[in-house]
Amino acid sequence: MGKKGNERHNLDEDAFILEEGSSQHYARSLGPRGNHQHEVEFADGTQKLVVLPPRFRNTIWVKRGHFVIVDPMVGTTSDKVGGEIVQVLFPKHIKMLKQAGKWPGTFDRKDEQAKEDDDEEEEEEDASDDDLFVNNNRPVMSGTESEESSDEEDDR
Repeated sequence: MGKKGNERHNLDEDAFILEEGSSQHYARSLGPRGNHQHEVEFADGTQKLVVLPPRFRNTIWVKRGHFVIVDPMVGTTSDKVGGEIVQVLFPKHIKMLKQAGKWPGTFDRKDEQAKEDDDEEEEEEDASDDDLFVNNNRPVMSGTESEESSDEEDDR
């Protein structure tokens, strides 16, 4: 295994739970904002911009919806950046945290609401066939044109 594979394997094996009183928080990634910065949403609903440290940059890609552990930066001169990603959580880590009772329930509720909203949107999309894509590069052959041409032929 190469360097990346070893690093990824080590990150995957790490077991961790935030201790009471630590300054670190669980957060959900809302998406990258460029320059190794990601916007995250904490369990209380606040949103901040955080930095992905160099040790993760070419090893792990944080996408929208991934969960991370964020350590807030204290005493920084920048008002824009609010913390640093300490750990990226994999699905098995989240499952272990839920079993241990350490996972914030607000993320579970938001996931359920998002799934319900998606289901409702799919039902609405299925109900309306009027919004189908129309190819403007093809001539429209409607039934009224063929009827008119057949009527003209009958008249002759």
